[in-house]
Amino acid sequence: MQRFYTSVIAIIFIMMPFITAADDSAPRITKETLKAKIEKGEDIIILDVRTGMSYKDSNIKIKGALRIPPEAVEVRYKELPMDKEIITYCT
Repeated sequence: MQRFYTSVIAIIFIMMPFITAADDSAPRITKETLKAKIEKGEDIIILDVRTGMSYKDSNIKIKGALRIPPEAVEVRYKELPMDKEIITYCT
């Protein structure tokens, strides 16, 4: 299942024009860095890619995050702006 999530995140990064390849070495940020970006009001997109039950059963949800489950990324990727930093999130 972890490999599946990694693949989905890699697909999202590949779609971004400033990243030419993504794999297990995709850049990661800490929750503190994400919190700082949110508090500064940075123009970012937080993409929650958790599956249905993983999302539904979780008490942790980031306010304002766009949720696109892994099985829908291929269809809904056009909803993602190409001019903003996109930070994917899953647990």
